[in-house]
Amino acid sequence: MKINRLGQLGAAAMLTTALASTPAFAGPKLFAYLGNSFTFNGTTETTANGNVDPFVVELFSAGSECLRIAVTAQGTDLEATLVSPDGLTWRDDDGGGSLRPLIKAITGVRGWYILRLSNFAGQAVNADFTATVARLSSGDASCSGATQPAIAFSAAQELKPSAAAPRNPRDGASE
Repeated sequence: MKINRLGQLGAAAMLTTALASTPAFAGPKLFAYLGNSFTFNGTTETTANGNVDPFVVELFSAGSECLRIAVTAQGTDLEATLVSPDGLTWRDDDGGGSLRPLIKAITGVRGWYILRLSNFAGQAVNADFTATVARLSSGDASCSGATQPAIAFSAAQELKPSAAAPRNPRDGASE
């Protein structure tokens, strides 16, 4: 019994050592130093029950700079959506030519920006893609013709009832 237990512990130690020597998964956050870019590959998927599973990752910006996101190869017609920590949203479908998305976002706040890549029509697809992200100064020539944000909404702008709308006290009469 002790030999089996020691054998199991030895196998676990060897597996742990093997896993520790392989590259570590970075998680859903990607970072580039200002003035640098990186390229990554991803997949949009359909789950076994037909759910749409877009590719989602977070990108860092220090604010007042440009995040340039360009899909350079794709297995389906993709759309890119970028959401800032304060709710500002950029969206592009075909700005990079050949049905490829291109976002040039001039960021306003420091933090992690959510990037979502999915089929342009929201359909369930299984497709690989390659994208390049550059973190640049806001005046960089690569960011000229910046993508305009589509939606600006933050927690500070929480929707409230209109002042003109009547309020109904307990008896149902207007105030």
